[in-house]
Amino acid sequence: MPEILLVADRPDHLCALEAELAPLGHSLATATSQSEALHLLSERDFALVVLVAGVSGLDWLRTARLIKARGHTREVPIVFLTADRDAAEDIVRGYWVGAVDYVLNASDTELLRSHVAAFAELEASRRALKRSEALLRGAFEAAPIGKTVLDHTWKIVRANRAFARLLDRGSTDLLGTDVAGLARSDDRGRLTAALDRVAGGDLGPDDPDRSGFDVHLKSSSGAYVWTCAYVSSIDPAELEQPLVLIQWVDLSPRRRAEQARAELLLEQSARTMAEATAERLNKLQLLTDALEALSLDELLPELAFRLAEQFDAEIAEVRIDGREHGEPIVTRVAGGRVLSDDRIGAQLTADAWQEMQMVIEGTRVGLLRIAPSAQASFAGADRSLLREIADRAALSIRHAQQYDDEHRIAATLQRGLLPKRLPRVPGLELTAHYEPAGDVVEVGGDWYDAFALRGVRLGIVLGDVAGKGLPAASAMGQLRSVTRAFALGDEQTRTPGDVLTRLNRYQLALGSDEMFTVLYAIIDPGHGSVSWANAGHPPPLLQSSSGEVRYLEGGDVLMGIDDIVYTDLHQPIGKRDTLVLYTDGLVERRGESLDTGLERLASAVAEGPDDLHDLCEYIVTEVVPAERTPYDEVTAVLLRVS
Repeated sequence: MPEILLVADRPDHLCALEAELAPLGHSLATATSQSEALHLLSERDFALVVLVAGVSGLDWLRTARLIKARGHTREVPIVFLTADRDAAEDIVRGYWVGAVDYVLNASDTELLRSHVAAFAELEASRRALKRSEALLRGAFEAAPIGKTVLDHTWKIVRANRAFARLLDRGSTDLLGTDVAGLARSDDRGRLTAALDRVAGGDLGPDDPDRSGFDVHLKSSSGAYVWTCAYVSSIDPAELEQPLVLIQWVDLSPRRRAEQARAELLLEQSARTMAEATAERLNKLQLLTDALEALSLDELLPELAFRLAEQFDAEIAEVRIDGREHGEPIVTRVAGGRVLSDDRIGAQLTADAWQEMQMVIEGTRVGLLRIAPSAQASFAGADRSLLREIADRAALSIRHAQQYDDEHRIAATLQRGLLPKRLPRVPGLELTAHYEPAGDVVEVGGDWYDAFALRGVRLGIVLGDVAGKGLPAASAMGQLRSVTRAFALGDEQTRTPGDVLTRLNRYQLALGSDEMFTVLYAIIDPGHGSVSWANAGHPPPLLQSSSGEVRYLEGGDVLMGIDDIVYTDLHQPIGKRDTLVLYTDGLVERRGESLDTGLERLASAVAEGPDDLHDLCEYIVTEVVPAERTPYDEVTAVLLRVS
């Protein structure tokens, strides 16, 4: 796997990056300074540099410029990582010095992994292509027999060193030379005729000239060199004009000619073997690529269908061993459909099946079984391919099992931590909506909480932990509990700003890498006021009794970054006024600005029904269409002064 260099001035950032990128399987190296990064780049060959931008102790633009200024590191791609969504000018400067991409949401692990994986793969492909091109050039130049490439007028456009030595001339001196002019007069007719037939596609397998024909070439001394010419066309698909390749074998000593012929046969055999290997790897890639990002229920039938298709099997079966002594899971397909009757195929004898165990680190995961049709053969190459498929399928199955387990635990944890019922406070109506993310993403870290406070007041908290899966759900549960504890402390006299300040300091004291947004509001219907503090969360939306809709702006940065004092904000709220609190999943959509989502929400609130519960359902229906799978959780809490 290609090696990746991570550069940041804070060791904790590097540790977090290493943990997030470790599942990709790449070798990771780290540097906390410009000099250390440049030193590592001078000693090792990295496929990608991930540079944390915008940090105080590291001149990241100058570091990138120095990397691009060095000859041996000029081609190494650089990805900048930043959490500053407003750094438009820095982004432009970064691209000018040679960055290939920016990851703007530094806490989005899946986004970061996908960018890093994509550019590491692109760099590996670029290097492979470069090596391939160098190999082809080297093979042409280093060939022991003469080789010339001709244009459509039969003039030499390229000649290798062996051909130049054959005629005792320089390679560049031969460029533009009419190849027929180098031949002896009695050989020119046959050479020209063969070239014409090759250009016209008429040099068929039965043509005697296809296996080579004698041509005498004139050397610089005037003497003729006896050669055997092999003429072939070069596929013109990517060329403006068709080209012809002539390979010249020196027949001066017959023994040298025989040796050259043997080498040619060896080259052809090697090419055939390479093509067979490439075909096998291509089949393997096509089969296993389809298994990525599938749940276990989707993966097993897909794998079985592809096994049957790949090996022309009457029946294909994927058997997953039971976990913790449970029953095995068996998926069997035949005739393009999943079989529900286990008796189908039972009449086959043991000899009719080809089997391969799926094993990871010495532990059996399951078994692949196929019953090839009577017309299909099953050779050693097929068994080798089945073994490689089993190895890759085992990893895909294990990943799917781990994903399903984590997703199930996180979903259960998250549902268990949401309020079972909303509190009742005189003078207030309250309703809430929570919608988990769609199947395309993992469980996230949205939460909300509501609790009655002394003095006939109501406290409401909404939060969103960055990241997905079990870590986000676990962090959400901890933060929800701590926030409620701070809000109810000191006989429930703490202001929203005081609660968020304490919560932030608690998080910083833990040394946790999680970053999250929180909004805490206290509604006092008796005094007709709402007080709140906002740590990077989307702004509340207030609809007055007259129908006017506006956002309550103001707030501070998200939590988990710096030790700051969060500000208390205040707003009068009268009878029949409605307050809408929500998470970003309600307003954000991929490919559009946040302002568009905020405008869509404001329009839905203004146009919605009067009943608070009906209004909540109307908002969710209008803002999150049923035909679109949400990319994030949707959380909304609505309250109205009655």
